[in-house]
Amino acid sequence: MPQRPIVALALALPVVLAGCGRPTGDFGRAEPSVLHDRVMPALGERIAEWDRREVVSDFNRTDREVGLRDRAWALVRAPHVRDWFGETLVEFERTRIVPEIDYAFDPKGYYNHLRKDPFVSSETRWNRAIADMRIDAGLIGPFWGDARRVREADAHRLRALDERRGGAPAELSNAYARVDENARVVDWVWRAMRLRVAAYRDTIDRMMVETPSDRRFEAEIAWTELRRAIDRAEAGMPTAPRRLAGRPAPSRYTKSETITEKVPQK
Repeated sequence: MPQRPIVALALALPVVLAGCGRPTGDFGRAEPSVLHDRVMPALGERIAEWDRREVVSDFNRTDREVGLRDRAWALVRAPHVRDWFGETLVEFERTRIVPEIDYAFDPKGYYNHLRKDPFVSSETRWNRAIADMRIDAGLIGPFWGDARRVREADAHRLRALDERRGGAPAELSNAYARVDENARVVDWVWRAMRLRVAAYRDTIDRMMVETPSDRRFEAEIAWTELRRAIDRAEAGMPTAPRRLAGRPAPSRYTKSETITEKVPQK
């Protein structure tokens, strides 16, 4: 085994053994934490750069870039999904200690978790699913608003870089890496919402078999509203090529891919 992966794994072991999710306070907001705000991100950047050969920017983050990441985390790791979505894994992915592993998450996990919860009434499961879909729909708009503003700032950054001839190679590399990092954050949320839409679709269909209810109509409305919220949010984010450094995974912005093309219909 190469030396660098051994070192990276050795450094990551204490954090992995801790097995802790990011601490939260009121309304599920992240609380300040030296471990989660400094130690884990620094460790994750080193692993991403040394072990996985991903691009990592040394630039300071803008206020909007910080806000984008906070909203992304709050949306991907919403309180209603932390028990089935993998709270600790989400935190490891956020801090780049592990690569993009959310592709492997199973949409069926939501209902598998929901049906094990000892609700007194089967109607409570329907209520829970409806409420969760509405929560997601409410969080999507603000996130994509921040995503559009960050993307506009990235466009200004690249134009300024083009106008600044003779810049240092490190400046060039860091600028391209930051654009790539910002796009990865948006990709992460987009994948999470795609998974969530599929999970809710699976839940509605399975509950109608296991515990049929008149609440299905309300659930279908909530599911449709969630899909529409995602469509509206993404309408202002047309596809555009990313300028990359290194060998990162391609973003969906380089494709004409939309969420409706990936979620199975019933």
